[in-house]
Amino acid sequence: MTMKIQAMLDWSPEEKAAKAKEWAQSLFTLRLQKATGQLENPMKIKELRKDIARLKTAQHMGAAETAAAAAHEVAHAEGTEDKTSANVKSAAGTTKPKAHAGTSGKGAKKRAAAHKKKTAAGPSKGHSPSKKSSGPSGKKAAPAKSKSAPAKKSKKK
Repeated sequence: MTMKIQAMLDWSPEEKAAKAKEWAQSLFTLRLQKATGQLENPMKIKELRKDIARLKTAQHMGAAETAAAAAHEVAHAEGTEDKTSANVKSAAGTTKPKAHAGTSGKGAKKRAAAHKKKTAAGPSKGHSPSKKSSGPSGKKAAPAKSKSAPAKKSKKK
C-alpha cells in the first residue's frame, strides 16, 4: 500500500482530505485488531502510519505552493518582481531558527561559565585518578584497620 509522495501531490485538496480520513479510520481498525490479537500483519500499521505522514506532507506542500503562487500573482499584478521573492519565501514558511531552550533559565550563567572555564584550559589530560587508585600525586589512603583489635561494645542499661 506504500504510496509515493509525487502521486499524492497530484491529488486535489478534497481527495487528500478524504484519504486522510479514510486512512485514519483504517489505522484505528488495525490498532484495535492488534489489541485483540486479530492482526495478521503488524507491518501494515507501520506502512499506514508512514503513508499518513506522506499525505500530511503533501497537504502542507500543496498549501505552501498555493500560497506562493498567489503571492506571485499579486506581485506580478502590481508590477514589482522584487516583492515576489520576499512573498514566496514568507509563504513557504521560512523563518529564523529558534534559539536552544538550554541557553536561558536557571543555571544558564553557571553552565556557560563552567563551559568557558573548561574550554579555556586547553586540552585535557583525561580523567583524574580515583581516590583508591591515586598514587604519589593524590591523597594518601587511610591505613587499614587491624583485624586483631577487639571490637568496642556499647553498654546500655
